[in-house]
Amino acid sequence: MSDTITKWHEMQEAKKDSQTATMEGKFIYESPDGGKTVTKRPFGGDIKDRVTIQHPESEYAELKKQAYTLLCNTDERVIRIAMKILDIGE
Repeated sequence: MSDTITKWHEMQEAKKDSQTATMEGKFIYESPDGGKTVTKRPFGGDIKDRVTIQHPESEYAELKKQAYTLLCNTDERVIRIAMKILDIGE
């Protein structure tokens, strides 16, 4: 190989190493089902390293269930006072 080609290959390797070093600690966020589930994995990492970080629908359903339980078990006046506190940040 000529010196020019060898130098070009060396530069490409250095560029690749530089890009990889700047991406350390970064993550790729993916949603395989259009946003229902969100996963993350290290940049350049194997797909088996991905971690599920959000199930928006199931989390919302659980919060909604807790809210209904709160409303059923708490006096309406107390709930209205709590709403005022939330609105003004007391």
